[in-house]
Amino acid sequence: MSVVMDEEIKIVNTPIPLPPFAEQHRIVAKVDDLMALCDRLEAALRSADTTRARLLEALLHEALDSDSTERKAA
Repeated sequence: MSVVMDEEIKIVNTPIPLPPFAEQHRIVAKVDDLMALCDRLEAALRSADTTRARLLEALLHEALDSDSTERKAA
């Protein structure tokens, strides 16, 4: 059990290097920009999916409607 405690203490006491404060701000700004891009891409995908579903529905409706119209005419 003391080996585990020793390892935990080593981990807790291990210094973690951080970039300079200005660089941290640039990183955060870049991540924010990328997250905004992801949001826009997700919205575009949802829009495209909605458009695809509407076009499919219209196509099926047109195909089935014209098929029944042709049967009635015959």
